[in-house]
Amino acid sequence: MSSIAPDGPLMNIVIRMVVPLRREFGRHLNVSQFMQDPTYARNVLAEALGSNDARLRDYAQYVNSRMMGARISAPPTVAAAPAVDTPAAAPEAPSADPTEEELRARVLRKYTTGLR
Repeated sequence: MSSIAPDGPLMNIVIRMVVPLRREFGRHLNVSQFMQDPTYARNVLAEALGSNDARLRDYAQYVNSRMMGARISAPPTVAAAPAVDTPAAAPEAPSADPTEEELRARVLRKYTTGLR
């Protein structure tokens, strides 16, 4: 394995590895050296693959697969943050003769749903 060819998505993932490596291992990742020196890249990836951070391990597996295998592969999956807003409930069909509670619920619903 000679030097790694400059690849936009690959370099993007390597740059994303900088902060988690510094936080967990105290290691400063030199991206340009990583892209040029295969030995340095292997050492960094070995350390990242042993991480407690699942995101860093996913990044390392993706970079490792791109370095050793095919140049085209799917980017790593990053867990989506849980949604803050709950989906709005389907509107109820208005009854012919609504009670006072139903009317009050309709009025209050205007203030608790929708965009503000």
